[in-house]
Amino acid sequence: MRKEAIAPILVLLMLVAMGGYAMMNNDVVSDDSPSEENENNQISDEWDVYYVDSGDDLPACGSATLGRLYYVASTAGFETCTSAGWAFVNLTGPAGADGANGTDGADGIDGTNGADGANGTDGADGDKGDVGEDGMDGMDGSDGDRGDVGEDGMDGMDGMSALAVTTTEPAGSNCADGGLKIEVGVDGNGNGALDSNEVSYTEYVCNGADGQNGQNGADGANGSASPNTMLTSISAPTLQACSSGGRIIEQGLDNGDGGGTSQNGVLEQGEVDYTTTYCSNFVVKRIADIYSGFWGAEANDITVMGTRLYFEAYTPSSGGELWAHETTNGSTWQVADINSGSGYGYANDITVMGTRLYFEADDGSSGYELWVMEIEHSISYS
Repeated sequence: MRKEAIAPILVLLMLVAMGGYAMMNNDVVSDDSPSEENENNQISDEWDVYYVDSGDDLPACGSATLGRLYYVASTAGFETCTSAGWAFVNLTGPAGADGANGTDGADGIDGTNGADGANGTDGADGDKGDVGEDGMDGMDGSDGDRGDVGEDGMDGMDGMSALAVTTTEPAGSNCADGGLKIEVGVDGNGNGALDSNEVSYTEYVCNGADGQNGQNGADGANGSASPNTMLTSISAPTLQACSSGGRIIEQGLDNGDGGGTSQNGVLEQGEVDYTTTYCSNFVVKRIADIYSGFWGAEANDITVMGTRLYFEAYTPSSGGELWAHETTNGSTWQVADINSGSGYGYANDITVMGTRLYFEADDGSSGYELWVMEIEHSISYS
């Protein structure tokens, strides 16, 4: 604060300071006032009042400064030098009564909005409320643009062929009057035939029962005999001529040739003009050459299961082992190599029970024991 502003205030307070000082020191103020060239600024010539910026600027309190009054700008207060040292002079009187409130001034113009403050820290999550009811489904969005066509995938593995085999079904539990049996499956081993273990579905198409006989029709009018009537006679040949049976069909006119009787309705031997013989003979042939050469495979203990034959046969590479022959397609193969290598497994006394074959065999280490093979899975075990 400048000295010019403080001086009028100090003149008003001078009398109060004089009384306070007199009571504190009981001394008479000296007429010896420091000159204006003193190191501190003297505010009034009538009272020793000086100005300093802060308390650090106060001189030493002694006989030279005793009774002096200093205004300290940094604290806006007064300090005086007493016999006890520097003392603060409280010039503040008691607070006056509050004045009447002045008339409210007119509202000022709203200032511009201040800048938004920084976002506060998120509060802690509240307790989870009850689950609300599901809202209504929104409308389907429009279809997006069609994506690019993807690359072609790798080719899959070749599929296996599906086969169907039909056979005549005799009268029995499946078809009371007989019919047709249809077996369907996948050719798992690729041999071109539907093996029994490959059948996955069987269906029967059965014949209907014979209907009741109809009423006999009325007899036709007797025909007139004619020498131009063709007669037919059917007979069986001798077994020497046809070992598996057959038919001899003779035809001729009922004209009495060869000493026969004309128009008698009987084909007599002299009347025979044409003869046709249908002959069936048994044919024996080899169906498999398992071991080519003079000695052969010696197929024995042949046993039938379905459309297959199971038997023991020999080859130099595997010895005597269990073999099979499928009659529907003529295929022949070794079923199991019980005694590995050229040793003999000796599959003897083969017996069928259900879908299993039971037989005696030797694996080369345990001697002759009872063995079994499950046909459905082609598994052999002892």
